[in-house]
Amino acid sequence: MFYENSAPPQQQLPSDSSKRVNLYFEQLRGEILTVLDAEAGSREIIRRLEDELSVYKRAYAGLEAERRTSERLKLEADKQKDDLENQLKGHRIITLLDGDGAIFHSDLIAQGQSGGHVAAQKLSDAILQYLTANHGVNHYQVWIFVFVNKRGLLDTFGRARLSAAKIKFEEFVMGFNQAAERFMIIDVGSGKEAADAKIKVLLDDEIRLPQTQKIIFGGCHDNGYVTTLRSQITAGFKQKLILLRGYTDMAAGINDLDLPTITIPDLFLPQKLVPVGGSFSNPSTTAPLARSIPTQIVTPQVHDVTFSAIKTPVQEAFEALPFASVDTEPVPSSLKTLPSYSSAVQTITQKRAITPELDSSGSTSSSDGTDDSLPVIRPSLTNAKSRRVNPNIPLSKHKPPPCTLFFLSTCKHGAECKYGHDYILEAEHFTEIRVNAKKSPCPSKNKGEICLWGDECCYGHHCPLTTKCHFFKQGRCKFIGVDMHKEPKSQSGDKA
Repeated sequence: MFYENSAPPQQQLPSDSSKRVNLYFEQLRGEILTVLDAEAGSREIIRRLEDELSVYKRAYAGLEAERRTSERLKLEADKQKDDLENQLKGHRIITLLDGDGAIFHSDLIAQGQSGGHVAAQKLSDAILQYLTANHGVNHYQVWIFVFVNKRGLLDTFGRARLSAAKIKFEEFVMGFNQAAERFMIIDVGSGKEAADAKIKVLLDDEIRLPQTQKIIFGGCHDNGYVTTLRSQITAGFKQKLILLRGYTDMAAGINDLDLPTITIPDLFLPQKLVPVGGSFSNPSTTAPLARSIPTQIVTPQVHDVTFSAIKTPVQEAFEALPFASVDTEPVPSSLKTLPSYSSAVQTITQKRAITPELDSSGSTSSSDGTDDSLPVIRPSLTNAKSRRVNPNIPLSKHKPPPCTLFFLSTCKHGAECKYGHDYILEAEHFTEIRVNAKKSPCPSKNKGEICLWGDECCYGHHCPLTTKCHFFKQGRCKFIGVDMHKEPKSQSGDKA
């Protein structure tokens, strides 16, 4: 009976183990479900984070685009700021011309519209070259105002028998005005001092503007402007004023202002127009080369005897040059290649075995021409205040030194030249001047242009030190033209 009602202990163990396994299984199942639930939550969190990240990415992309736009706007603003600063610094150039005194050359006016273009170009080029050379390279804005009394000017052309200029004046004005937007010739009418009034007002207004760097004043013939100019100088604007020479001789009062001056060859008439039969010949029909010959040369007189049949070497050189006379047609362009004044004088001197001269005492003397290749200039023939050379000091140390262009070529400054024209020079002095002149560069060659005088140019076409010039290696040599530091061909040929 005992064995029928109770199981043996060994048969109860599997039941206990099964319970424990089931319990552990349930626990494990619960943990797995917990993990699965946690994973689902993590996935949801990751999804939300990814959504937020995409939002941030879009926001960042928008900010980056705004940043690039801001940088571009900043650069544009900086450029505008620089432009405004440049305008305030002042590169505006105002040119005021009194056209009743600074009269464009009649040869240019006679060309009509093309002459107006040429005149505007020459004026603009000369102004820009002067400004670049003296004030550096900038974006200069040049304004040119020319005020004229048209009727009065045409009447003057008629009285001076410049019929071509009178007929073509309207076309010339059109060509000048069309040359640039800021270039204009303005008829002020026949009222007295009408041009003066407009020029004075513009001068006073423009010179006070900070963006106006320079005022180029072209009324140097009229002392009536002296008070206005001196007033501006006293107000502290002297550094803004530049004089543009019209006639060869400036008014005395304006000359005393000691202002920088621009001279533009062959742009304006060098002297006042006068009616035919007046005190001097029509300047527009006189050849430029003829005008450059010194006018002080006269026929010498000694003891009331006039040597009318005897001509000085300078007079013979003057007559030998093939330029046009006063009554002939204007000089052709071929005259630009004529030999220099000094070479013509030397040619005539070589042909003379004996040259009648006057010595310093005023009596006649005879030169046997010990060195016929060089003329002996005797200023005592033409100037009672001639001076002798001090043999104890070099010519360059004289005060003032002799004018290189006057004695070797042609000097356009005449009596206003700051160098001496009145020295009595001998052959050795000419040699010294030539040697010194060759130490200065030829302006044309220095700009890379062709020198019209060629080998006869009084200035140097090559640096005296050639390839050995240490200043050139340092960038400080004044010979800056192309090939000016190479050996000249003649020297190279001799070495070969």
